Amino acid sequence: MSNPDVPRFVGGRLLAGALFAAVLALTVAIYAAGLHGPYLLDDIGNLEPLKRWVDGALGWRGVVFDNRSGPGGRPLSMLSFLANAWIAPDLDTFGFKATNLAIHIACGGLAFALVRALFAQGGIATRHAVLLAAFVATAWLWLPLQVSTVLYVIQRMTQLATLLVFATLVLYLWGRVRVASAPRMSAAVLWLAVPTVTLLAACAKETGLLAIPLAAAIEYSLFDRRTRPRHVNAFFALTVALPVLAGLVFLSLRPDWILKGYAARDFTLPQRLMTEPRVLWAYLQTTFFPVGPRMGLFHDAYPASTGLLAPWTTAIALLAWGGTIVAAFVLRRRAPLFTVGVAGFLVAHALESGPIGLELYFEHRNYGAALFALVAAVGLLRLALGSSIGKPRVRRAMVACAVACLAIYGLGTLNQAQGWSNAPVFYAMQYDYNPDSPRLLSNLTGRALMAHDLDGALRYIAAGERAGPDAERMTATIWRFLAYCDVDAAPAPASLYDEFAERSQGRITSYAMVGWELLANHVVDGCQSVDRVRLVGLAKAWLARTRQPGDDQAVWRTRFNTGRIAAQTGDIADARVLVHEAWLDSDRNNGIGVLLFQLDASAGDVAGCREVLAALQRSEGGADRRLNEAVATFRAALASGQIAGKDP
Repeated sequence: MSNPDVPRFVGGRLLAGALFAAVLALTVAIYAAGLHGPYLLDDIGNLEPLKRWVDGALGWRGVVFDNRSGPGGRPLSMLSFLANAWIAPDLDTFGFKATNLAIHIACGGLAFALVRALFAQGGIATRHAVLLAAFVATAWLWLPLQVSTVLYVIQRMTQLATLLVFATLVLYLWGRVRVASAPRMSAAVLWLAVPTVTLLAACAKETGLLAIPLAAAIEYSLFDRRTRPRHVNAFFALTVALPVLAGLVFLSLRPDWILKGYAARDFTLPQRLMTEPRVLWAYLQTTFFPVGPRMGLFHDAYPASTGLLAPWTTAIALLAWGGTIVAAFVLRRRAPLFTVGVAGFLVAHALESGPIGLELYFEHRNYGAALFALVAAVGLLRLALGSSIGKPRVRRAMVACAVACLAIYGLGTLNQAQGWSNAPVFYAMQYDYNPDSPRLLSNLTGRALMAHDLDGALRYIAAGERAGPDAERMTATIWRFLAYCDVDAAPAPASLYDEFAERSQGRITSYAMVGWELLANHVVDGCQSVDRVRLVGLAKAWLARTRQPGDDQAVWRTRFNTGRIAAQTGDIADARVLVHEAWLDSDRNNGIGVLLFQLDASAGDVAGCREVLAALQRSEGGADRRLNEAVATFRAALASGQIAGKDP
């Protein structure tokens, strides 16, 4: 006899497949316009090893394992970038951004599996859980806020970490619901699979470590404590509670580990902790209502909270989060999905929106957290509708609202993606969103210089100076020197040197360090628009006045680049002193060591050359082929007596 349920089952599978294909095709179509957009911000610096690999100057291990974009090196992300470079050595952005889009779609598939499991555990019937999960996953895929992660090449690190975090949580839920029926398999998933995939996520980006705390948020929000096995509590005690406790003890003994991250910031740790609650509400606002100046990539001008009432929204944000957390706890039985959504959102932000001295606001930090925000919204809506949720009229209204919501998000994302299609359109859109962003104005300055528009560049520099903090006034001065060097149309005015001297009283910021390095590059390349001798003198006074320690990166890199400029003036003795001090303060950085050897060789300092060579040889044989060639050349020069014959 035929089973009447078979056609229904097959038809359901076919419908689900068709809907999945439609969402996939629409997602690709929505994002297609932005796949040829430019590299941006730290794309260039982080992907520079790929260019060296393509040129044959760096081995693949150097690309994958020597990355400095995070404490862990993020080797999994770098390996994926290397694969792109292997397929397309021209390093065109299309391949990188298309891969990002593919990862985004894969994240969407796992988001569906994760949310379906959450909804099922949260008491929603299977059929409804599937439909609701499909809506949430599609909404997450089409959130306009996600564009600045998907089309920003280097944020693949965030995407890959999120992909593996979602995979970890799906694994966890799969094993957790089988505790009674398959206890051994469940325990193997918990103690082996979950930690393994979490470590892989951390190899993409350090935020991947939050996978297990997120699993804990799910466990203690959705599962009944009366039936919880002891080994589950033991697992989270070992993987969450113990590390958190150890971290707190470590920070109480070594507060400088956190505080040193604020040396280059214009805000303090307390100010950051007061500001982030406002930032989290801003993320939620832009997730659900993607309009206005909260959109865009450039949020470096976001105002820090300097007190509970400065601005007054600080106190409101703190109280609102306090109320939300209390409500989530009180409603954990009546609205467990709201509870798990709130807990998941806050845990997902725990690292990048916590005490670590990062910038205040970046949209990519909300990439995975937005899924939990959507889950919380579903949980809150179910609570609000109560028993009326089963009425046909209410269900029809909910379906209509869901379709309208997806249409709005899809069109919003399409508009955002079109704004990333090429550099002129991108910068015009970003300027419309955040015209006071110093970082954006710096980028516009660079574009004006590329067009040899000195007046335009100087206008953008002045606008950035007005919008930026006082600590970056020196950065504006350095950029003015850069403008004259880049255009090379006329000598920098004498008043600019006086401005430099006047502003060389404060700390050396990260932006000033980078600007000074760019200026040194221009001088080495032959810029004739600046007085190099005078610049060296001013920079030495700047370095002498700063209260920052010499081993602060901003200090030793600035000192090193000052030495480079001094070498261009022909003052080898001064250059040697500056570069040698930078070499020691940088813990014998190889790049600095190469220049120091050359300067010592020019001065005939054989002992100095041998000391530097001994340090360089420790890295010989690694992936940096240029370093290997330099070491071989230096060794041969010493062995042949070429250096010894020179006068000191």
